[in-house]
Amino acid sequence: MTRLGSTADEIRALVPDALASWRYIRENVLERGVVDEQIKELCYRYLANDPEAKDFARFHDPERAALEWADAIAHDSDRAGDELWARLHASFSDAELVDLGCAIGFELGQQHWRRTVGLSARG
Repeated sequence: MTRLGSTADEIRALVPDALASWRYIRENVLERGVVDEQIKELCYRYLANDPEAKDFARFHDPERAALEWADAIAHDSDRAGDELWARLHASFSDAELVDLGCAIGFELGQQHWRRTVGLSARG
């Protein structure tokens, strides 16, 4: 059951600045940025519990490192140890790590928020 509106943007439109901010984040961080959009999308699928994205063994770096970082961000920051950071730095520049980390964080929050207002994790 949707609790505030029928779509996420309808709900955000109740506060126009929230809708404008979200559109900016979606366009400039989630959908664009400096990291390959396919890697971001894979991380978003992982956060939404897509079983194909949950099996890290299916992937090689950089996808696997990105998924493991999404897991650490979402579930346990201690999983982002030296070995993972070495693999992340071998696959991504510092700017890419900032872009990817922000995208994962925003998407994680977005998916949790969508579920609390009665929408599916991904829209």
